[in-house]
Amino acid sequence: MSETQEQWYNRQAIERLAQHIPFECDVASKAEQIEMLRGLVIRHGRSIDPEHFGFEARSELVRLGLWSRIGPDVSQA
Repeated sequence: MSETQEQWYNRQAIERLAQHIPFECDVASKAEQIEMLRGLVIRHGRSIDPEHFGFEARSELVRLGLWSRIGPDVSQA
Protein backbone atom coordinates (compact mmCIF):
# COMPACT_ATOMS: atom_id res chain seq x y z
CA MET A 1 0.00 0.00 0.00
CA SER A 2 1.44 3.33 -1.07
CA GLU A 3 1.11 6.46 1.05
CA THR A 4 -0.34 9.67 -0.29
CA GLN A 5 1.62 12.86 0.31
CA GLU A 6 -0.87 13.92 3.00
CA GLN A 7 -0.55 10.55 4.79
CA TRP A 8 3.23 10.88 4.65
CA TYR A 9 3.12 14.38 6.19
CA ASN A 10 0.73 13.23 8.92
CA ARG A 11 2.86 10.17 9.71
CA GLN A 12 6.01 12.28 9.82
CA ALA A 13 4.37 14.72 12.25
CA ILE A 14 3.18 11.88 14.49
CA GLU A 15 6.48 10.02 14.35
CA ARG A 16 8.72 13.02 15.04
CA LEU A 17 6.54 14.27 17.88
CA ALA A 18 6.41 10.79 19.42
CA GLN A 19 10.20 10.51 19.18
CA HIS A 20 10.73 13.91 20.81
CA ILE A 21 8.37 13.58 23.79
CA PRO A 22 10.58 11.28 25.93
CA PHE A 23 13.40 13.87 25.80
CA GLU A 24 11.28 16.90 26.74
CA CYS A 25 12.30 18.19 30.18
CA ASP A 26 9.66 20.87 30.73
CA VAL A 27 6.54 19.24 32.21
CA ALA A 28 4.12 21.78 30.73
CA SER A 29 5.66 21.49 27.25
CA LYS A 30 5.62 17.70 27.48
CA ALA A 31 1.91 17.69 28.41
CA GLU A 32 1.12 20.04 25.53
CA GLN A 33 3.05 17.88 23.07
CA ILE A 34 1.26 14.74 24.27
CA GLU A 35 -2.07 16.46 23.64
CA MET A 36 -0.92 17.55 20.16
CA LEU A 37 0.16 13.98 19.44
CA ARG A 38 -3.14 12.60 20.72
CA GLY A 39 -5.05 14.99 18.43
CA LEU A 40 -2.98 14.01 15.39
CA VAL A 41 -3.44 10.31 16.08
CA ILE A 42 -7.20 10.66 16.62
CA ARG A 43 -7.63 12.66 13.39
CA HIS A 44 -5.24 10.81 11.09
CA GLY A 45 -4.16 7.53 12.71
CA ARG A 46 -6.66 5.25 10.97
CA SER A 47 -5.38 6.25 7.53
CA ILE A 48 -1.73 5.38 8.31
CA ASP A 49 -0.18 1.95 7.81
CA PRO A 50 1.37 0.89 11.15
CA GLU A 51 4.23 -0.84 9.32
CA HIS A 52 5.64 2.56 8.32
CA PHE A 53 6.43 3.58 11.90
CA GLY A 54 9.88 3.18 13.40
CA PHE A 55 10.63 1.45 16.70
CA GLU A 56 11.00 4.61 18.83
CA ALA A 57 7.74 6.17 17.66
CA ARG A 58 5.89 2.87 17.99
CA SER A 59 7.21 2.39 21.53
CA GLU A 60 6.11 5.86 22.61
CA LEU A 61 2.67 5.47 21.01
CA VAL A 62 2.24 2.16 22.85
CA ARG A 63 3.36 3.77 26.12
CA LEU A 64 0.81 6.55 25.68
CA GLY A 65 -1.97 4.11 24.77
CA LEU A 66 -2.35 5.50 21.25
CA TRP A 67 -0.99 2.61 19.18
CA SER A 68 -4.43 0.98 18.89
CA ARG A 69 -5.60 4.05 16.95
CA ILE A 70 -2.98 3.58 14.21
CA GLY A 71 -4.06 1.66 11.12
CA PRO A 72 -7.49 0.42 10.08
CA ASP A 73 -9.90 -0.44 12.89
CA VAL A 74 -10.01 -4.24 12.79
CA SER A 75 -12.50 -4.51 15.67
CA GLN A 76 -15.33 -3.29 13.40
CA ALA A 77 -14.63 -5.86 10.68
